[in-house]
Amino acid sequence: MSDLVPNEDLKNWIERVVALPFRLRHKARAREKHKARIEALKTVRKTLGNAALLNVANVRTVFNVGLYALLLDQDLAFFTDDLVYAIGDRRRAFVAKHEAVLLYEAAEDLPQLLGREFREAVKTVGATPKQLEGLNLVSSDLNRFWQKQREFLGTIRNVLAAHRDHDALRYSETLETLKPLEVMARGAELSPLLDRLAEF
Repeated sequence: MSDLVPNEDLKNWIERVVALPFRLRHKARAREKHKARIEALKTVRKTLGNAALLNVANVRTVFNVGLYALLLDQDLAFFTDDLVYAIGDRRRAFVAKHEAVLLYEAAEDLPQLLGREFREAVKTVGATPKQLEGLNLVSSDLNRFWQKQREFLGTIRNVLAAHRDHDALRYSETLETLKPLEVMARGAELSPLLDRLAEF
């Protein structure tokens, strides 16, 4: 058993060196998006917190969804950063199983948030037919994402993270088959949909 530790340490050291250029490029790309997201978050939170708008239910409903999408996008960005910077398979699996929970919960919640109340609010505040068509498209794409990914994400959520399986052998076997890049790919699929929703 003690022979495994130096090998793992060596493997992790090699990974740090080999992955460094990729991690630096990722950091540079993520920095620009982070700045834009922070500004958008400040603006939407300020608008949502404006006392004069507290009695304007439709405006509040629209901005609530906008803030939800921006905060979710921020959480996904943090998970992506953590996966990119994680050293070792165990650490990446740890991050990935928790990202899967976020993806599952968000994908389940978004179609509900974009339901009838939101659509009525959007119409009331003056969305154009073209904007409503864009909303319908992104809403359909989000619903398709949920239908397509819920089984994959649900298994990880229910066995490894939110509802940790009491059967330790099943937990261990599921963890061994978890592929962090597959979870990350699901996050990368959801992120542009959130960008479209936030733009709307």
